[in-house]
Amino acid sequence: MAPIGAALLGTGIFAKDVYKNNFKAKAGDVELKAVWSRTLDSAQAYVQEYFPNASALAGDEGLERILGDDSIHMVVVVLPVQASLQIVERCLAARKSVVQEKPVAATVEDAVAAIGRYRSTVAAAPSPAAAPVWLFAENYRYEAAFVAACQRVSELGKIVKIDLIADLPMDERNRYYGSVWRRDNACCPGGFFTDSSVHFIAALRAVAGAAGLGQAVRVTAHSLQAKPDLSNPDSVVGVALFEGGVPASISISLAAHQVRWSLSVVGTGGSLEVSRGGWGGSRVGYTLCIKTLPPPQQPPLQPGQPDPTLQQVPYAFSGCQDEFAEFVGLTAELRAAGPGVGAGAAVPGPNARSSPEEGARDLAFIEALLSSAAKGGEPVAVVQV
Repeated sequence: MAPIGAALLGTGIFAKDVYKNNFKAKAGDVELKAVWSRTLDSAQAYVQEYFPNASALAGDEGLERILGDDSIHMVVVVLPVQASLQIVERCLAARKSVVQEKPVAATVEDAVAAIGRYRSTVAAAPSPAAAPVWLFAENYRYEAAFVAACQRVSELGKIVKIDLIADLPMDERNRYYGSVWRRDNACCPGGFFTDSSVHFIAALRAVAGAAGLGQAVRVTAHSLQAKPDLSNPDSVVGVALFEGGVPASISISLAAHQVRWSLSVVGTGGSLEVSRGGWGGSRVGYTLCIKTLPPPQQPPLQPGQPDPTLQQVPYAFSGCQDEFAEFVGLTAELRAAGPGVGAGAAVPGPNARSSPEEGARDLAFIEALLSSAAKGGEPVAVVQV
């Protein structure tokens, strides 16, 4: 089969740092035919530097050319949240396979309404090949370290608690510090905090789900703005209660001076932690540590003897590559689907890790944290999507 025709909408930092490599790595399976930006200069610069055989397009006329091009099957949307959802829906209306970078929408209300329209269209499609596909790109759900944590969390016995710590320096050292749209609290509620924290909440929710805790149902939180050059708030500390009755602490700050990332789970039979950075920790990947109870008759360890109940496994970053490979494969599968296959049979359902519903659930968690903090720490119910 010939490579899938694709278009890239957006030429910002993430498109340069990540999708340039994604498309090149899958060159035999997907061909980037068009690059679109809000300005033609940006699209031309991206094409000239990375994909000289692609067309550079801009504005509404350029977008319509992409939507009307039957040789383009996949559209990757890497745009600010203020514009992303509207363009995603236009692509879905053109029956494209759409890959959308987070956040899924500016608000949960907007996301739920769009998802409802999408699911109705999928249900009415005569075959998978005729249905639009909305794939939500949240790379933390695909990171090998978190996938492994989800697979191992059942070894910990009854879960007692989960703790999430995410300290990140959002300052001149960070490539995203100069972002204007992430400071737009009116159209991007929560600004930098929301755009960053949907990643962290996705990881927390994935591990909690794998542990059988269900969804977060209620949160309490407090916040502050420590750095006036960032959007408000830049730091939030809270507690979430999951359906299973297990609490999770959440501590996130973009005003920190160093990277310190940790997601830990404590159970009656052991504990695990996925970590990055911190005091001497690696910043170029994650480390998964698992500690389980020793067998009842295990003799005491001797000095220098390795602890068989402790495992430490390093993981390189892989989420962006792994999710893109899955998206390309699914698009190819749907493209090859015949008319005799049941309607929407291969389109990911609401609980798939690539579903827009999962993105809306991440956002609902964030909205509840911000709402509670705005109310001085009052408990707030998490909208169930």
